[in-house]
Amino acid sequence: MASENGDSIKLYRSAAQPTQIGTPAKLPPSGLMLIKETELENYYNAITYYKGLIYVGHGIFGGEIDRINEQGQVAKGFIMHGNAVKSLEAHGNRLYCLSATSRAFADCTISVHGLDDGRLLTSWKHPSHGYSGQRMSLIRNDQIAVGDWTGKQIIIYSLTGDVIRRVPLPHCLTMKMHVRMSSCGDDSVVMSEYAAGKVVRISLKDGSLIWSSDSVTNPYGLVHHPAGYILVSSDCRDQVVIGVLDATDGIVY
Repeated sequence: MASENGDSIKLYRSAAQPTQIGTPAKLPPSGLMLIKETELENYYNAITYYKGLIYVGHGIFGGEIDRINEQGQVAKGFIMHGNAVKSLEAHGNRLYCLSATSRAFADCTISVHGLDDGRLLTSWKHPSHGYSGQRMSLIRNDQIAVGDWTGKQIIIYSLTGDVIRRVPLPHCLTMKMHVRMSSCGDDSVVMSEYAAGKVVRISLKDGSLIWSSDSVTNPYGLVHHPAGYILVSSDCRDQVVIGVLDATDGIVY
């Protein structure tokens, strides 16, 4: 797990709970252990981890994408993007970047870059405006789920930009501020919204609400773990607290 938003990268490993005879094999973490921290010169807005390397996208206009190796060495400007980077995902030795091309955070674009040299391979427009925190997430069957907060929907793309389907979002989300999204390992995603104070799981088949939770104060980011739980960061200003939710029903562990 890597922290998101800031001017340093902190890489964590989950600390497993001690197991006892008769207890489930997969337990939620009891805490996080800091593995390493890398200082950056500029504020960043997007991050992804792939095959031992961390890719960091800067949210300022004219931003760039840096690459950090396992020794913490930063390759600045590995990709000179030119736009405000909003979200990054890596898959199949390619980096998928969601960016905004104007100061109104309109004219969103998804670009695909080769990870060997950062070369631009293809790109397409994405219809979402506003500063509500556009995010995307890789889902199964080689597809990308991308939030379209203007249209109150999630658009499912192929890896080459073809629209596969559009999924309406539930009304419990206001889509006003700091929306985050993560694949839940199947045909669903989990989303957090800071303004509404909610964490939800949504079916990507029809947009139906699987569960909703308001148990995490000021949810700012989240990630799904294959063991069946959701890690949610709570921005409490003076400190960051990690909440652990059951992916099945959203109940706090």
